[in-house]
Amino acid sequence: MTESNNNDVNQFDVSPAAQNLATELGINLEPLNDSSSKRKSIVGDREECQNASGNGNSLYSQKVSSDHHPEREKSIKIRRLLARKMEKAWQTIPHVYVTIAVDMTDVVRLYRELDVTINDFIIAATARALVEHPWVNATWNGEQGVELSEVNIAMATATDRGLYYPVLHNCPHLTLRQISTESKMLAEKAASGNSLTEDETSGGTFTITNMGMFGVESFGAIITPPQAAVLSVGAVKGEFVVDNQGGPNVALMMRLTLSADHRVLDGADASEFLGTIKSYLEAPIVLTEDGL
Repeated sequence: MTESNNNDVNQFDVSPAAQNLATELGINLEPLNDSSSKRKSIVGDREECQNASGNGNSLYSQKVSSDHHPEREKSIKIRRLLARKMEKAWQTIPHVYVTIAVDMTDVVRLYRELDVTINDFIIAATARALVEHPWVNATWNGEQGVELSEVNIAMATATDRGLYYPVLHNCPHLTLRQISTESKMLAEKAASGNSLTEDETSGGTFTITNMGMFGVESFGAIITPPQAAVLSVGAVKGEFVVDNQGGPNVALMMRLTLSADHRVLDGADASEFLGTIKSYLEAPIVLTEDGL
């Protein structure tokens, strides 16, 4: 950002890449030259990051609206089960929260070409990060943290009946396309009511919960026992950031928050894990390769 000698007007240098991205997102950069707007942050078109992708699916695959809705009210049974589980988790697990900002610009450009969702990229990045940081993919056995041999990611899935946690098994061995296909199938089965099998809802070693579709920028979820951590995903929003040359640029930013069991993980563990996820999402072409 550079300021002219005229104190009445502030001029901003915006790179061609930033201008192209702003045009793609429908962001008007003209107010940057208006001194009355110099302290206002300009965000991208939220609908761009909430509406359907090319095949009509939401960017965030967990939020599913079912055409089959014999009862619109949340299931009392599901609410009671979830309430008991969350009460136990909150009372027995010492939570620590760590948040990181991730530049999702390249993911947003790439997901359209591949006909997948942003959440598919997040699952793929998380699966690889769990392999590199196995102490996050762990459980507390009453005396110490124990690393788990499989990486099975549970997806918090909101439906008309309540919240379900279908599980993607052996995630590191799945390609991005396989993750997309299976997560969509599981979300649709969850929306239909009782069609998820026991295997499809059990064995989760780590949970991802996404509230980006509601415009939530950042939040900390409660850990699902006996897991050691849960990843909370916020909305993708256009923001002005400082580039490597110290000038303003436009980027699509997202906040990830890891809620960790402090008996198993400390702040440094959580930070390193989130840093690995960030590195994958900011170079997403790596995630389009075959699973590990």
